[in-house]
Amino acid sequence: MTVMLDIIGATVLVGMLMMTIMSVNINVSDQNFKGLSEYHIHTELIQLSRIIEFDFYKMGYRIQGPGKICIADTSHIKYYTDLYDVNGEKDSIEYNLAYLVTSTPNPVDRALYRYENTTRVWINYSVIQFRLKYFNANEQPMTTPVTGAYLDSIKSVRVLLTLQSPIPFDTARIGGSAYAGTYYQKQIYPRNL
Repeated sequence: MTVMLDIIGATVLVGMLMMTIMSVNINVSDQNFKGLSEYHIHTELIQLSRIIEFDFYKMGYRIQGPGKICIADTSHIKYYTDLYDVNGEKDSIEYNLAYLVTSTPNPVDRALYRYENTTRVWINYSVIQFRLKYFNANEQPMTTPVTGAYLDSIKSVRVLLTLQSPIPFDTARIGGSAYAGTYYQKQIYPRNL
């Protein structure tokens, strides 16, 4: 009888040990996935912020007179510059936050478009927010959309960019789904405005 109790006790202990090992393994896997998702979303943010900074600092470059900016809204901007070839011809650059992306599980994932002249590029970096705020020479915020003669009064643009991972973490054990997220905010002062 004692041998039977020893076998049952050993089985229970081995089962508890296996459950503990499985729990630790699941937690390590979850944390590894979360860490990789956060690393990936931070890398995407760095790449996208460099593209935006490069474009926005060139705003109005080698463009004479007024009309350097033609659209200035909260999530839509279009301006002129001589971007690459420095030939004196106007290149138009446009950023526009568009519709929700349904191909990812993230319900707030949006499409950010960058237009260069007539070429449209969808920036697929899991953008959920792209907000622009405009300031005049006195650092006073301007109400959006900025229109008409007020477009020439824009001297700086504050960019707020928020990204989230397209795939949620497996957090069913603690309730709900969570997404890795990060944001970027910078006020850019183009020299040529």
